[in-house]
Amino acid sequence: MRRNQTLLDLLLELQVLDRVPRSGYFLRGVPDGESVTEHSWHVVFLVWALGSRIEGIDLARAMGIALVHDLGELRVGDLPRVARDYFPEGAKKAAESAAVADILAPLPAEARALYDDYERGESPEARLVKACDKLQMMLKVSVYESWKLGNLAEFWQHPDNFPDSSFAEVHALFEELLARRRE
Repeated sequence: MRRNQTLLDLLLELQVLDRVPRSGYFLRGVPDGESVTEHSWHVVFLVWALGSRIEGIDLARAMGIALVHDLGELRVGDLPRVARDYFPEGAKKAAESAAVADILAPLPAEARALYDDYERGESPEARLVKACDKLQMMLKVSVYESWKLGNLAEFWQHPDNFPDSSFAEVHALFEELLARRRE
């Protein structure tokens, strides 16, 4: 694919994101799992709902980061954790970064800076988005389990799937989710 030249190129390409499946669910027997667009919307909503409760968070910036955090998957696809083991260290990150640069090319540099911030994970906003990204995944796993879809126990066994506990609001929701699962 080529670098997007205009805003219209970007907007047309974005229409495909709702057709990119979150492949980890499919590999574990969930038919018709959520798309990357659905996931991203839920992450943005979590950031919006929780970010205003956390002192020191620039909510607009956090929501911007949430909007762009998975855009590389438009061109690279959603590679599940198991697939990463077959690529050289950093290959997935490099491919997604290059894809995002081409996808966001028509936008001001700030759009790319949001994505870079997410990848570095250093700002409170980026860390919040990463925490909400993990929380959303586990919320979705919980929903799929309640619908008796797939074999998803593995998600609960991998600590990398758990959100950053430094945000009390995110941690409390995750703990409540765990408690409901045990019931």
